Amino acid sequence: MKFFAKRKLNKQLEQLSERSVINPKKIKRLIFIHDVDLDITESQFEEFCAIFSNSYDLIEYVNYAENKKMLEGKPRPHLHGKSIDWYGRFIDNELNYIMNQKYDLLVHFVSNISIPLQLFSSKLDASFRIGPFSLDKRLNDLVVSEKLDFSFFLSDVKKYYKKIKPNEFF
Repeated sequence: MKFFAKRKLNKQLEQLSERSVINPKKIKRLIFIHDVDLDITESQFEEFCAIFSNSYDLIEYVNYAENKKMLEGKPRPHLHGKSIDWYGRFIDNELNYIMNQKYDLLVHFVSNISIPLQLFSSKLDASFRIGPFSLDKRLNDLVVSEKLDFSFFLSDVKKYYKKIKPNEFF
């Protein structure tokens, strides 16, 4: 059991509960955390990104699985159960680099929740966060249903994000 990692996670989640949500007018930097167990096509991902903006400076795509072997053959960076050491520090330099960047939008499309996922997400500097109901409520500003199909996830995000930004048309 990663006792120190859990303690660090609790501290990070408490800091998130004190932050103020900023809904960016234009999204230029997006980070998408994707559970490799959940299917998503490239066209679905492009349609999803088009909801927020047509031009990006940066889109980071992090592949996530609890089991490290599930990530073999997937593009890096990888987030998995062994991404952190016993003290809750991230071992992978790519993940550390991502954590030091500022993002306009963070999106979780995950089904399995683990300490490394929650710790990674809580350390990210993102103005607005979208994710499933199963994640800790402090990690997301917009919580969508926990359906494991990306088309349902996409329609929920369209429906609810439109209500947050009513002047934009989808």
